[in-house]
Formats: sequence, C-alpha cells, structure tokens
Amino acid sequence: MKLKVATWNVNSVRARMPVITTWLEKKNPDILCMQELKATDEQFPAEEFSELGYRSAVNGQVRWNGVAIISRSPLSDIQTDLSGFLPEQSRMISATIAGIRLINVYVPNGGDVDHPKFQEKLRYFEILREYALNSADPTVILGDFNVAPCSIDTHSPIEQEGTICYHPLEREQIKLFAKAGFSDVFRKFQPEDQAYSWWDYRAASFRRNRGMRLDLVLANSSAGEMITDCLIDREPRSWLKPSDHTPVIFDIEIAE
Repeated sequence: MKLKVATWNVNSVRARMPVITTWLEKKNPDILCMQELKATDEQFPAEEFSELGYRSAVNGQVRWNGVAIISRSPLSDIQTDLSGFLPEQSRMISATIAGIRLINVYVPNGGDVDHPKFQEKLRYFEILREYALNSADPTVILGDFNVAPCSIDTHSPIEQEGTICYHPLEREQIKLFAKAGFSDVFRKFQPEDQAYSWWDYRAASFRRNRGMRLDLVLANSSAGEMITDCLIDREPRSWLKPSDHTPVIFDIEIAE
C-alpha cells in the first residue's frame, strides 16, 4: 500500500482554507502535516477536513505557531510535548500512522543570529533529535525547519552566508541529523535540483524565483527504505492568497 504524505507551512489555516481544500481535492494526499496554524485547537477547522475524509490531530496556538496532522488513516500515540522544551510554544505534534512515526515540527526562526532566540533554535534541534532517536518505529521528521541545508537550497548563498536560516551553525545541525541516521529525503531523489519551498511575499520573490528550501523531510533508515519519491509542488504558491510556503510531498510504501 502506498501512502502520499505532505508537509506544508500554511501560514494561517483559517485564512488559507480555500487554498488548502483546493489542493487536497486536486492532489488527494493520504496525510498532510501542517505548520503555523495560527489557530487554537477549538478554532481549527476539523469539521471541514472531516467532510473531506480526514481525521485531525491538533496542537494549536493563536496568532503564531500551531501544528496539525490530518490523515485518512487512524492516528495513534499522539504526542505534543517535546521533552518539556518550550512548553508554551505549540511547535510539535507526532503520531503513528500505519506503523510509521511522523514527527511534525515548526522550528523557531531564531529572529537574528545575535538574539537569544537563535540559541533557542539550535537547542530545539538538539532536543528534537534526541526525541526522534527514542522512536523504535520507521520515523520521519518533517515540517518547516527554517534552515536551507546547502548552497543549492537558497537563491543567494554567498550574500546570505551567516544570516538567519543560512547560518553555518544551523546547517551543522542538519548535518547532525544525517549523522544520527536521518537522511534528507528530497535530496535522495532530487540530488541536483535547485528547488525551493518558500518565497518571501515581498519584492516579487516568487516570480523571480528568489526562494529557499526550508521545508524538509528527514527519514531514519527503516523509513527511508520505504520512501519511493519526494518532490516540491510549486503550484499552490502561484494561487490567489497563498501561503509563502508550498507543499513537499513524498510517497511511502507500507506493508499491508
């Protein structure tokens, strides 16, 4: 059985519902992991997703943050606590679906490299890695990591070197995930594709293709062996009132 799984920073689930539902009806994913809901659990449009055939698991927060998983298959062992780190920020939700552990994350941006929040971001990666390594199942960490891992993942690597989302310390954290056994799934299937998942709303960034690949899918070895493809779907970024991010999709083969 093949499952189509996607991750998407929707940048306000309520504001983006026409875009999200159109995309769901067009692409028909089995599972969608969303970040930056900007909505509480009560404000989350679970009924609308239910009408489309999806169950919902939500870790919401109004104004910023918030993550959710919607799935056509049952979700079990839902967790929202990342080892007690940043408990006031709803940035993680994990669940097991069809034997696969999905860890959906919205990593702190960091603000500025000289700001304490940047150190908080680096620590978040460490805590997240420890959390993921505790899973005995095929495990995928996916979401908005707010890091472009390599020079090919951003439009101006020389200009951006040392800035937020393209700082050597951030990129080193992604390398540490690889050393811990979590590979970059998109790069496995698209090793040389200069493709982005985020474009600023300003300065006609999407039209000029001045973007960054900030939305990642990292799989441990057992999950990675089951994943058969991964791509970035640019199309929703061109629609009316889009998110500044676009979906990343992968296919995973599940034994029935």
